[in-house]
This record gives sequence, C-alpha cells and structure tokens, in this order.
Amino acid sequence: MTGGHRPVPPRVADVLASVLSRGGRAVWAATLVEDCRHALGADGVGLAVADERGPVGVVAATVGVGQAGEDLQFTLGEGPCQLASATGLMVHSPDLEADTRWSQYSREAGTAGIRAVFSTPLQVGAARLGVLDVYRRVPGPLTPAALETVQVHAEAAVALLLLTGDPDGVVLPPDDLVELADIRPVVHQAAGMVAIQLEVSLDVALVRLRAAAFASGRPLRAVAADVVARRIGLDHTVAGVFLRSDA
Repeated sequence: MTGGHRPVPPRVADVLASVLSRGGRAVWAATLVEDCRHALGADGVGLAVADERGPVGVVAATVGVGQAGEDLQFTLGEGPCQLASATGLMVHSPDLEADTRWSQYSREAGTAGIRAVFSTPLQVGAARLGVLDVYRRVPGPLTPAALETVQVHAEAAVALLLLTGDPDGVVLPPDDLVELADIRPVVHQAAGMVAIQLEVSLDVALVRLRAAAFASGRPLRAVAADVVARRIGLDHTVAGVFLRSDA
C-alpha cells in the first residue's frame, strides 16, 4: 500500500455534537450544511424537506452555489434533488454538462457555475423527510471517503429533522448523542405500526408521531419507543395519543 492514509469520515454523533453545541434549533440546519460543505471541500450544500409528493421546501443552504442550486431545482421542478426524493436512491451527477436527464436544470446550473451535484435522500424507512444536496464547481465523482462523509451528514440531518417533532427547548447532554444518532430505527418501527393502526401512509404516520411528541411535550424517540413497546397508541382524535390496555 502506498500513499497517505485514507481520510476517516466523522461519526454521526460527532457531527451532531458539533452542530448542537453552536446554537439553538433555529441554526441547526444552517450549521449542518456548512459543516458538510467544509468536511467535503465542496462549493455548496443544501438541505430540503420532502413529503409523499416530493421536495417541498429548502431548510438551509450555504451561501452562493448551495443556495443557487437549491433555488434552481425548486424553480424548475427538476434536478437530482427531485429524482433522489422520488426514487429514495442517491443520485450522482459528476458532470452536469454531459448529463441528459435534466436539460434545463443542467444548462441553468452550468450558468450558475455548478458542474457536479450529488443528492442523498433522507428517509425513515419508506417515509421521506428530505434531501441533502452537494454541489461542486468542477466535474468529477466523489471519492469513497467523501461518499461516507456525505452519508454521515445525511444521517445527522435525519436526526435533526426528526427532532423538530420534539418540544422546543430540549437540551441534550453529550451522553445522549449516541442515542440521538440511532433515532431512526425506533422511529421507523413506530411509524410502521402507526401506519397499520390508522390505515395511513408512512409519511402521514411519521407526521402523526411528530405531532404527538410535540403535543405531549416529550422527545420523539421516547414517544416512538412507547408505541413500539405498545405502552401507548395513536388515534385520529385531537390529542392523538391513548394509553393501551393490552401492553
């Protein structure tokens, strides 16, 4: 083996610790995309939210290329972000100029100085939360280490988006960051159970879980754990939560 050591991608818990230590939830998304841009040496990063219809809005984007790339995708209604949301798969476009999938987006993005885009879907199971987009001014694929770094930041973005279902003012001690990084599995399982119970889509079930967490003033992960353990159930009432007698 020759050459230097392979760069080690950051851990999800480390990314979350860094983001949460530098301000309240109002700046979490902006901090995350800037950290992702810096870690990759990319020219721009954007974070968009999505529902069962596809991407519906930009949460945060780095200044310049990141904001331009996000604005174009939503203005034109096409691009890697739209495709990643629709398919649930990461979309690679290492050379937009040669990419024929989005003729208008590729042309306009090129005018804005964007030559490569990589879009990662943010999901809990089949329920869509959003998309993390990475923009570069020069063409070329991401290295294996860069792909791992993107995935780590995508996992952190999922945790942050899920936390919007928690009550405002939640302060997480450092020891809870590992649990936060692993929030997806229990929420995924709970959303599946709620979808069956209420006969709704996974997207709607996830919304109901987040609403129940906010209404009860409890962390989303705690509500999801109670649903999985059958301590509580969700219904179609305003309160949305009831104690189960069959626990």
